[in-house]
Amino acid sequence: MTAQRILICLHDFSRGGTERIALGLAASWAQAGRDVTILCGSIEGGLRGTVDTRVKVEELNPPVHRGFLSRLRLGRAMGKRVAALHPDIIFLPGNFHLLLANALRKAGPVIAAKISNPPLPKAIPFAATLFRHFTRAVDGFAAMNSGLARELKVLLPGRNIVTLHDPVYVRPGAAQPKRAGSRNIVWIGRLEPQKDPQLALKIIQALGAAYLTMLGDGALRQEVQRQVDAKGLKDRVRLTGYVPETESYLAAADALLITSHYEGGPAVAVEALALGVPVVSTDCSFLLHDLLKLPQAGQIVASRNPDDLAAALAAVCGQPRAPDALQALAAPFDPERCARAYLDWFDRLAAHHG
Repeated sequence: MTAQRILICLHDFSRGGTERIALGLAASWAQAGRDVTILCGSIEGGLRGTVDTRVKVEELNPPVHRGFLSRLRLGRAMGKRVAALHPDIIFLPGNFHLLLANALRKAGPVIAAKISNPPLPKAIPFAATLFRHFTRAVDGFAAMNSGLARELKVLLPGRNIVTLHDPVYVRPGAAQPKRAGSRNIVWIGRLEPQKDPQLALKIIQALGAAYLTMLGDGALRQEVQRQVDAKGLKDRVRLTGYVPETESYLAAADALLITSHYEGGPAVAVEALALGVPVVSTDCSFLLHDLLKLPQAGQIVASRNPDDLAAALAAVCGQPRAPDALQALAAPFDPERCARAYLDWFDRLAAHHG
C-alpha cells in the first residue's frame, strides 16, 4: 500500500532544525508525487516562505501559539481537524511533537514519529513511564542514528523502530573572507542552554590564536554578548545572529565546534564534512560516533573541560585536510536518498496497518 497522502504536524514555522528538515522532506515527497500537507498551529516563525509550492499548508483556526501547555491544546485542536484531511499517514517530525500523538490517534491514521533527541531526560522522575505513555499511539519510530535506535529498542520492546538519517542540504558557494594569522572556528546553533554557547567562549579563550564565528540566535544572546565583552573577546568572537545560509562560513573555517549537552543528530556536522571541514565536539550525540570514523574528520571529546576541547581543536586544525574522504562520510545523508528511505518506510507502515 502506498502512503499517498502525508500529513506533517508542526507547531509553527520556527527556524529550528526540526522544522527546516521537515520542510525539506516535504518538498522531496511532493517531488516524488505524494500529496503532502502541513497542519500547523500557527504560520508564525519565519520559515513559512520557504515551503515548497507543491506542499499545502493548513493553519488551525483559531491559531495555537507556542506557550505553556500549548502542545496539549495543539493536539486536541489538530485531532478535531485531521479527519477532514484524510491522510494515509501522519508524520511527527521530532521529539517536540510527540505530545500530539495520543490526541491524533482518535482520527485513525497511521502515526510515524521521528526521534530527534535522546528520549529520556535523566533529570525527570519516571521519564521512561511518561515516554511510553505519550507515545502509545505511535505506530512507528524513526531514530536518527543507530545509538538512538538501540535506546528505543530497550525502552519500547516489540515496537516498530528503524534508523533513518535526516537529509542534509549543502549548497556550496563562495567562502567568507578568512581572518589571517589565526585559526578560524565556526559554531552553529541556537543560543540556548542545550547548546552551551558559553562553553565555546571558554574554549576559544583557552585556544589562543583563534577567531570564533557564532551563527544563530536565541534566549542567551544577550548573556553571550555580555560574556564576550567581559572576557575581552570582542576582537576574536563574532555573533552574527540568524543567517539564511551557513555554507559560506563553513567553507572558510578550519573546524566546526559543537558544544551541546545533547543532540539527536547535529546536521551541521554533516554539512561541515560535506564541505571538507573537520569537526570537534563534546560527546553529545550517537550520530557523531557513526560519522567521525576517520582521524581527519575530527574528534569527539569526552570531557567538557575547555582546555581539553581547545587541545583537540588545535590538533585537528593542525592536521592535513582530506576533503574527499570527509565528503564520502557525508554521502549517506544525501537528500534524495533520505527522502526515499522515509517514503519506503511510510509505505510499509501503511501496508501493515491497512
